Amino acid sequence: MSEIIKAVDEANFQAEVVESTLPVLIDFWAPWCGPCRALLPALEALAPLYADSLKVVKIDIDENPALKARYDIQSIPQLYLTNAGNPLARLAGRTRTHLAAELEELLP
Repeated sequence: MSEIIKAVDEANFQAEVVESTLPVLIDFWAPWCGPCRALLPALEALAPLYADSLKVVKIDIDENPALKARYDIQSIPQLYLTNAGNPLARLAGRTRTHLAAELEELLP
Protein backbone atom coordinates (compact mmCIF):
# COMPACT_ATOMS: atom_id res chain seq x y z
CA MET A 1 0.00 0.00 0.00
CA SER A 2 1.18 3.47 -0.85
CA GLU A 3 2.35 5.76 1.95
CA ILE A 4 -0.12 8.38 0.73
CA ILE A 5 -2.99 5.94 1.38
CA LYS A 6 -3.26 5.37 5.11
CA ALA A 7 -4.69 2.26 6.74
CA VAL A 8 -7.38 3.32 9.20
CA ASP A 9 -8.95 1.22 11.93
CA GLU A 10 -11.44 1.66 14.73
CA ALA A 11 -8.70 3.04 17.01
CA ASN A 12 -7.61 5.90 14.73
CA PHE A 13 -10.83 6.51 12.77
CA GLN A 14 -11.81 9.55 14.83
CA ALA A 15 -8.46 11.28 14.32
CA GLU A 16 -7.91 10.29 10.69
CA VAL A 17 -11.43 10.62 9.27
CA VAL A 18 -13.81 12.51 11.54
CA GLU A 19 -11.29 15.18 12.58
CA SER A 20 -9.66 15.50 9.15
CA THR A 21 -9.54 19.03 7.79
CA LEU A 22 -9.88 17.58 4.29
CA PRO A 23 -12.65 15.44 2.81
CA VAL A 24 -11.75 11.76 3.08
CA LEU A 25 -12.16 9.06 0.46
CA ILE A 26 -12.58 5.78 2.34
CA ASP A 27 -11.87 2.54 0.53
CA PHE A 28 -13.61 -0.34 2.32
CA TRP A 29 -11.79 -3.52 1.33
CA ALA A 30 -10.52 -6.93 2.44
CA PRO A 31 -7.25 -8.73 1.61
CA TRP A 32 -9.09 -11.69 0.03
CA CYS A 33 -11.09 -9.44 -2.34
CA GLY A 34 -9.76 -9.56 -5.92
CA PRO A 35 -11.68 -6.48 -7.14
CA CYS A 36 -10.37 -4.58 -4.09
CA ARG A 37 -6.79 -5.41 -5.06
CA ALA A 38 -7.56 -4.41 -8.67
CA LEU A 39 -8.79 -0.98 -7.50
CA LEU A 40 -5.63 -0.21 -5.52
CA PRO A 41 -3.50 0.99 -8.48
CA ALA A 42 -6.19 3.53 -9.43
CA LEU A 43 -6.33 4.85 -5.87
CA GLU A 44 -2.54 4.98 -5.66
CA ALA A 45 -2.45 6.99 -8.90
CA LEU A 46 -5.21 9.41 -7.86
CA ALA A 47 -4.20 9.99 -4.22
CA PRO A 48 -1.13 12.14 -4.99
CA LEU A 49 -3.08 14.16 -7.57
CA TYR A 50 -5.61 15.18 -4.92
CA ALA A 51 -3.27 15.33 -1.93
CA ASP A 52 -4.02 19.03 -1.31
CA SER A 53 -7.80 18.58 -1.36
CA LEU A 54 -8.47 14.99 -0.29
CA LYS A 55 -7.19 12.32 2.07
CA VAL A 56 -7.42 8.69 0.90
CA VAL A 57 -7.67 5.91 3.48
CA LYS A 58 -8.35 2.16 3.47
CA ILE A 59 -10.42 0.25 6.02
CA ASP A 60 -10.18 -3.54 6.19
CA ILE A 61 -13.77 -4.65 6.85
CA ASP A 62 -12.70 -7.95 8.41
CA GLU A 63 -10.57 -6.16 11.01
CA ASN A 64 -13.06 -3.33 11.63
CA PRO A 65 -16.61 -4.70 11.87
CA ALA A 66 -17.97 -1.65 13.70
CA LEU A 67 -16.91 0.64 10.85
CA LYS A 68 -18.33 -1.81 8.32
CA ALA A 69 -21.66 -1.64 10.16
CA ARG A 70 -21.53 2.15 10.62
CA TYR A 71 -21.33 2.66 6.85
CA ASP A 72 -23.62 -0.30 6.05
CA ILE A 73 -21.05 -1.99 3.82
CA GLN A 74 -22.75 -4.91 2.05
CA SER A 75 -20.22 -5.49 -0.73
CA ILE A 76 -16.65 -4.51 -1.49
CA PRO A 77 -14.84 -2.66 -2.81
CA GLN A 78 -16.92 0.25 -1.63
CA LEU A 79 -15.77 3.86 -1.67
CA TYR A 80 -17.23 6.64 0.44
CA LEU A 81 -16.39 10.30 0.15
CA THR A 82 -16.86 11.82 3.60
CA ASN A 83 -16.53 15.15 5.34
CA ALA A 84 -16.03 15.05 9.12
CA GLY A 85 -16.99 11.37 8.95
CA ASN A 86 -20.35 12.10 7.32
CA PRO A 87 -20.93 10.48 3.93
CA LEU A 88 -21.10 12.88 0.98
CA ALA A 89 -21.18 10.24 -1.77
CA ARG A 90 -21.02 6.48 -2.14
CA LEU A 91 -18.90 5.35 -5.06
CA ALA A 92 -18.64 1.77 -6.32
CA GLY A 93 -17.33 -0.02 -9.37
CA ARG A 94 -15.42 2.97 -10.64
CA THR A 95 -12.54 2.98 -13.08
CA ARG A 96 -9.72 5.45 -12.52
CA THR A 97 -11.20 7.77 -15.17
CA HIS A 98 -14.72 7.64 -13.71
CA LEU A 99 -13.43 8.11 -10.19
CA ALA A 100 -11.33 11.13 -11.18
CA ALA A 101 -14.30 12.72 -12.98
CA GLU A 102 -16.57 12.13 -10.01
CA LEU A 103 -14.04 13.56 -7.58
CA GLU A 104 -13.70 16.67 -9.76
CA GLU A 105 -17.47 17.19 -9.48
CA LEU A 106 -17.70 16.48 -5.75
CA LEU A 107 -14.64 18.23 -4.34
CA PRO A 108 -14.69 21.98 -3.67
